[in-house]
Amino acid sequence: MKAGRLARALRESRTALLLAVGLSTLVAVFWKPGASAGEPVRLVLVTLDTVRWDSFAGIDGRESAMPHLRRWAREATVFERFYSATASTQPSHASMLTGLHPWQHGVTRNGQRFDERYETVAEQLRAAGFATAAVVASFPVGARFGFAQGFQHFDDRFVRGRILGTEWGDAALREEGVALPPPGATFYSLADTVTERALALLDEATARRQFFWFHYFDPHAPYGDTAGGESTTPPQIFDRIAKGEDAAALVAHARELYDRDVAFLDESLGRLLARLEEDAGTIETHVVLVADHGESFGEDLSLSHGRRLIPSQVHVPLLIRSWRLAAGVRSDVVGSVDVAATLLALAGRQVETRIGSALAGRDLTRPAGRPGRAFGMRQTFREPYPDQRLDGSVVTIDGLLFFAVDEGGELYRGDRNGIDGLGSAASSDEVRSLRRLFASFEEALGNADASDETGDAEVRKALEALGYVP
Repeated sequence: MKAGRLARALRESRTALLLAVGLSTLVAVFWKPGASAGEPVRLVLVTLDTVRWDSFAGIDGRESAMPHLRRWAREATVFERFYSATASTQPSHASMLTGLHPWQHGVTRNGQRFDERYETVAEQLRAAGFATAAVVASFPVGARFGFAQGFQHFDDRFVRGRILGTEWGDAALREEGVALPPPGATFYSLADTVTERALALLDEATARRQFFWFHYFDPHAPYGDTAGGESTTPPQIFDRIAKGEDAAALVAHARELYDRDVAFLDESLGRLLARLEEDAGTIETHVVLVADHGESFGEDLSLSHGRRLIPSQVHVPLLIRSWRLAAGVRSDVVGSVDVAATLLALAGRQVETRIGSALAGRDLTRPAGRPGRAFGMRQTFREPYPDQRLDGSVVTIDGLLFFAVDEGGELYRGDRNGIDGLGSAASSDEVRSLRRLFASFEEALGNADASDETGDAEVRKALEALGYVP
């Protein structure tokens, strides 16, 4: 980016953000009647938990683990520079469903419920006459955290409880002091279950206007559990490293198991996408498919997700298949907050932003226009957390960390005190602008509302079961 352009863009963004804070009770997008309001239409949001960009794209000599999705993508628009709002499930999904950044809706980590005053896409679509239904695959996006808002049918029945490589009730877990959930407790489902339930909902759908959300969880740890055999988790890998096993070999094997899980997801996802394609002959169909975050396998000495704002954890796939967008690849930078505005536009209505800025989310059915930008943050833990790295070091994670991605895909991290990643060519104005912007994000978070449910024993047990430390 030429000198001064980033600084100028960030000044514009900061002005828009301050307006957003003053209007924090408003949602990011609203409806105007559109010409196609009465035509039969089906809108489908598919979210893929923990799917890396290269799992889909197959770059750097690695083949894609998703051949079914790749074939489907030939008729889709592929956004090669999509960045999730953060590297954990709840905040990213809250941003996609509301069009708000984490510091606006207040959900910055798993275990929080976003305030009902932040209207979701499902609520807006239902008010506009859409039948709404969802199937979700894991506890963090369950109804108790606000994700059922606007859905007439919300299926968060989970069928699996085998987490952390052992069945609940194992004596070793008790010895480690882990609070055990009730016998038979379940926290997630695999792709075959999600697809079967999704297909059943499609079979039953009769409304002229329909909105579906289908969420898949398979690539999330434990890696390899879709095959029903060997599986492993990041804590188990770190334990084996501590005992002297080779870290590089363990991480490489974990990636192999992860790729198997992605392939399992792709197989079931292919069945759903084929059905949607078949039905498109009788009902206008628009599909938005996006990952909530990625996963690290050694990048920057990191394993898993939620702890680092690095490309392996926040640069993820976004694909849109609709007659309103030409098939091909788009290179403009886009982010999680753009999903809400785009869904509403695809539903057949005109979309306007309340604030008129990139921070309110863009309608991606429109041409790229001015260069896009993406923003996000990390606040994974309530208290300082010792994050173990693959070289044996431990880095304490404490406080807030924000990021901005410029039009060229460069990712800058930091807070009001400093910036990481700008390089020696950055001007002092650019550094100061980013620091002021990140400070304003922090101020906005202080005005947002989200209830913290991690003090609830049931919630904490379930999040621990999924490998989260709230």
